[in-house]
Amino acid sequence: MPTKPSRRTLLATAGAALAVPFVPKRIYAQTTARVPVKFSLNLPRNGTNSPFIYALEKGYFAAEGIEITAMDPASGADALQRAASSTYDVSFADLTSLAEFYATFPDKVPLAVFNIYKITPAAIVSWKNSNITKPADLLGKTIGGPLTDNAFKLFPVFFKANGLDPAAVKFNNVDLRLRESQLIRREVDAVTGFDSTVWLNLKGLGHKIEDVSIMLYADHGLDFYSNSVVVSRKFLKDNEAAIPGVCRAVCRAWQDAMKDPKAITDALVKADALVKPDIEQDRLKWVLEHQVRTAEGIKMGLGAIDPARLQRTIATIAKAYDLPKVAPVEAIWSDKYLPPAAMRAIA
Repeated sequence: MPTKPSRRTLLATAGAALAVPFVPKRIYAQTTARVPVKFSLNLPRNGTNSPFIYALEKGYFAAEGIEITAMDPASGADALQRAASSTYDVSFADLTSLAEFYATFPDKVPLAVFNIYKITPAAIVSWKNSNITKPADLLGKTIGGPLTDNAFKLFPVFFKANGLDPAAVKFNNVDLRLRESQLIRREVDAVTGFDSTVWLNLKGLGHKIEDVSIMLYADHGLDFYSNSVVVSRKFLKDNEAAIPGVCRAVCRAWQDAMKDPKAITDALVKADALVKPDIEQDRLKWVLEHQVRTAEGIKMGLGAIDPARLQRTIATIAKAYDLPKVAPVEAIWSDKYLPPAAMRAIA
């Protein structure tokens, strides 16, 4: 009978960055001391994290008294592990993963300070002619996904929320860079991943949206938040006064992204000439449309969350994983560093 990886295995899986570190040039003459910050992206440089790269290029962090000494790619859960180990000060990581991490490492769990994704992009992606349209259609199927992928990690929660046994599915642990290739070769029936990641990767390989089926976890019981700016406990202790500036710089960049996605993508291309500009601009637009400009996002603005909704998410994860400790909201989230509501408003 197939087995799924343990929570401890998943939490311990943290690898090296997938690309050569991006050490930014100093844009302005340094006339005053700035707080040095190592920033971890969530994935290889792409449309989903391009606003952070743009913020760096435009000097938004520098204007807040912050010097970004590195802004490095990661692989899924690695971004969380980097902040938890304090090898990076700030990361773009999955908010709900903090609830599971807290149960084992309550003293090391990073603190989320600015939410970007109001809805989890976690999904099951398959071909339409495979007729996988609901969770039960996955019973007996083979699913591919990297251990570090947040959608892979959340699969047991997703299946249990729909009254299904995760052991009834066979998993293939695949390298993040080979996931879409396995799906194309039909070596697996479906793959786990973020919708924008898998779909735009397939589009870049010449496939059409009408041939692809995307089953969002959010449409099947998991009303979860997702990627947020998180800070390490060491940074929180040593440089708490710098956190509002980090949030303001991030807010400015994501506001700019909603106004001019091309300008954001141009900054991405300068940082990594190997990316495909059209695909990455489409990826950014997808994230803005599906994860940022939601009904709640428009109501609450960038950065903010509903604590009651997050508490429900924590309870769902604790029950699904039978966690020994249930995180209180304040252990993994704080709104005290957010910019004013007027700055965060989504038009």
